[in-house]
Amino acid sequence: MANADNPLIKALPPETDYISYLTLLEYNLTAEQLPTLHSVLQDTTLTINIGWDLVHLLIPLLPASQQCLQDVARLGNPREVVLKVTELLERLGDGEGEDEEDDEDAELREEAEELHKLDIQDDKTHEDGSQSSVHPALRPQAITKPPSKSLKFTAMIEMLEILHPRIKTKYPSRFLSTSLQAVLPAYMQVARHTEATEAVLSFIKDLSGSKRPRLPPRKSSSQVPTHSTTKSAPDPEGSDEALGADETALQARLIQSFLTFVTEGYMSSMSLDEDVPGMAWSSRYQEKRHPEKTIPHRKTYSNLFTEEEHLHQRDAVTGQVLALSRDLKLTAEELLSCLMKMEDVDVEEEQDLPSTASEVPLSKAGSLYLLGTMAASSALFGAPASLPPLKLVPDFAAMLACSLGDAATGSTGAEPESLIDAVLFVGYLVIEAGEGIPPDFNHMYNNILQRLSLLSANIPSPGLRYHAHLLTSTILHAHPADNVRLAFIRDTLEHCPYENLKASAIGWLKDEILSADKLIQEKKAPEAETSIFATPEVLSTLSPFLFLSPETPMHGQSPTDSYATFQAHQSFYLATLNLLYLLLSSPSLFAHLEVSDLVKAQDLGRFLKVLRKSAVGFERSVVEGEIGYGDEEGRESGIAGMKLVEMEVELVVGAMKGRGLGGGGV
Repeated sequence: MANADNPLIKALPPETDYISYLTLLEYNLTAEQLPTLHSVLQDTTLTINIGWDLVHLLIPLLPASQQCLQDVARLGNPREVVLKVTELLERLGDGEGEDEEDDEDAELREEAEELHKLDIQDDKTHEDGSQSSVHPALRPQAITKPPSKSLKFTAMIEMLEILHPRIKTKYPSRFLSTSLQAVLPAYMQVARHTEATEAVLSFIKDLSGSKRPRLPPRKSSSQVPTHSTTKSAPDPEGSDEALGADETALQARLIQSFLTFVTEGYMSSMSLDEDVPGMAWSSRYQEKRHPEKTIPHRKTYSNLFTEEEHLHQRDAVTGQVLALSRDLKLTAEELLSCLMKMEDVDVEEEQDLPSTASEVPLSKAGSLYLLGTMAASSALFGAPASLPPLKLVPDFAAMLACSLGDAATGSTGAEPESLIDAVLFVGYLVIEAGEGIPPDFNHMYNNILQRLSLLSANIPSPGLRYHAHLLTSTILHAHPADNVRLAFIRDTLEHCPYENLKASAIGWLKDEILSADKLIQEKKAPEAETSIFATPEVLSTLSPFLFLSPETPMHGQSPTDSYATFQAHQSFYLATLNLLYLLLSSPSLFAHLEVSDLVKAQDLGRFLKVLRKSAVGFERSVVEGEIGYGDEEGRESGIAGMKLVEMEVELVVGAMKGRGLGGGGV
């Protein structure tokens, strides 16, 4: 036992009552006293009576207090201690800054500065060794940097890992549900810290009874000791009554649900590092499927996840998550069923305690992440397939609806990059499977295309933007009905507010026209009906939305605003010019699409003349400084853009003259 003159020893009950002893601890507990407290807490009777009220005193002393917290978890009253830990986790999940102090600690520090001189004088007064009247927490030498949120969270999770198995009651799910509801908001605050995720996964392993090994040990700045293996005391209020089947099912479902929400928190916390969105499943899948498209002498995403430790750690953690989902018997069918449901759950809102397993929801985003993890294990790492065959409609449509923003409001693209990557990766697998599109689901098919195309226009990440565009194009061209494909292209050109997406629509149109022309050239299936994309009807249908006068959107604007508007439409103008040049240059397209009639009907000469005049005028105004253009880089970029439009117009005019259609006075 520690020094008998130590106040923590001298005041031990029965010398004082438990409340008085707690008060003494509150005023005398410092990091230096923790070894003594550890010895004192080996008295089970004492720890049962005071342990629950020590937790809030010990948390600010982490990491030095970790052993004492373990003592409280092992020997204290598990029901009281688990409620105290739950309360502190709820406070941790309130959204405070990473290393900010609690209000109480901040007040103590402010008071310490004010009493610093008094403390010095007090020390001189008590040179005889008598106890100082100044609170130890107010002493300057006692003022240290408080533990981080991640360190607090990890310590409390390790306490729960000990506490919950100790609780012996007919309905342990009531304690478990309360704890898990408190853990989730707190975890969302620290999910980006690997040690916090490791602690949560370890907690789930113990709850599930899994015998799988823990994650490999890793260096940590927190220096948290490993949790104790010393035997825990029995529940003083416990009963050995066997659990009913409903209670067992409820506990199992709670743990399944918890895993899906933890998965959502972990995956959503991944920062965009060197344009590596989340797990980069989409990019890694394309690299594996099409190695010929990788850029020589440039690291692939697969290389990055092998060589970069923090990225390799992501694979390790998701592998543990996948293994846990299997241990918990969380099937792909059940995850898909969750995605089909309309309602969603907000972990920030307090939920009523469930009474049956059917009342416990799964996280939609977490379910999608788990499906992506299952798919990646087989598609990227060669594990046996664990996903059932997925269809574009309704399976993939449901995934998009529950994970991406509202297509009607254009909010698609604001989601976490990791979630978008998971959706696109699963979309690749669905398309690769070659499942047909049922004719009665055209509305869902259009909704898929709208969401994906908006994603390709809005997402900041260039890598994800490429994948969204590629997947949109692939799905569009996969529909067997050419009139449905044409209708979507027209709808995009007519109603879409994003000029870069309208430029993409012209790219889809080009692909369809070239594909139809190729079939004609190869004379495949001569008995088959000619595609609408091989007839003049396609241009007559779309031309009102292709050759709009550049003057229209600039009407009534100032020169500077007109220049900004023209720049915003520039990608669309260039795509239109590129299409025109193709139609005029290809003999077969010029003939069977009756391009000469199009040139005359749409007065394309005037369209080209106005376009060139606008570009030349803006270029001159920028060069002469008549229009604001931002910095020098913006000036050079603007001039180059105008020159590019002028060059494309000249090419089209030359092709028109080559066809004997004149240049329209350009």
